[in-house]
Amino acid sequence: MKEPLLFRKGIPFFFHKTEADFQKDPYERYDSMVLRQSALHLADDLWERYPFQPVFDFAAEYYASFYDSQILETGCGTGRWIATLAKRFPDASCYGIDYSYQMLKRAKEFWIDGKEVFIDLSGQGFLEAIKTRGGQLKNLDLGLAKAEELPFDNNSMDVLINSFLLDRLDDPYKGLQEMYRVLKPKGILILVTPLNFKQAVQWNAFYPPEKLSVLLDKMGFTILKWQEDIMVEEPLDVHGNRLNWKCLGLVAQKLV
Repeated sequence: MKEPLLFRKGIPFFFHKTEADFQKDPYERYDSMVLRQSALHLADDLWERYPFQPVFDFAAEYYASFYDSQILETGCGTGRWIATLAKRFPDASCYGIDYSYQMLKRAKEFWIDGKEVFIDLSGQGFLEAIKTRGGQLKNLDLGLAKAEELPFDNNSMDVLINSFLLDRLDDPYKGLQEMYRVLKPKGILILVTPLNFKQAVQWNAFYPPEKLSVLLDKMGFTILKWQEDIMVEEPLDVHGNRLNWKCLGLVAQKLV
């Protein structure tokens, strides 16, 4: 990582996020976002499964080569994917970047500090709150930055992963350019997205999915794996209501 601008409770900031930015960012809201994401990604016992396991499983056959890699997750949220890889590959150097300070704070508490996390979903019908604890990973570093302005040198990462991120970026094209920039030649990009864009201009630029394939090819990626029907069922409450996400997953390799 490059030198941070400042630290806030142990979280390095690589982007100047103003108080106005904090106020308008929905991912800084604890009850609606941090608690919800903690329940989804850190509390499998609530659902008797990990709801986002299909995201992990999509590219599992590529993981074996990651044992001593430089691995970056952009949009890491509460850190489940990058922390899982950090645990599996203790000789790898793992980095998680997110634009939400509150998400990073929770990820640090759970995966690096080893603190017990209290999750109360009584608002979703669960009568008993749960306590859960992660670990104390020594090979995981976290930081606040925008995916469109990554705090890493050119050609510095072996692997870059992200999920449910591309369609949330202000500038998805610039985000993809940054992913390409920081990957080493022959580096691997693993991306899973529901393509649930919020603006018409982004739908026009990136949908249907073939447009994304053409764009990656022009950037200098070659597609190794492509799947358009990854189904993720996101539970909502104790009654079993859920959201269904139809996701595109791709594995691409940077050519030069």
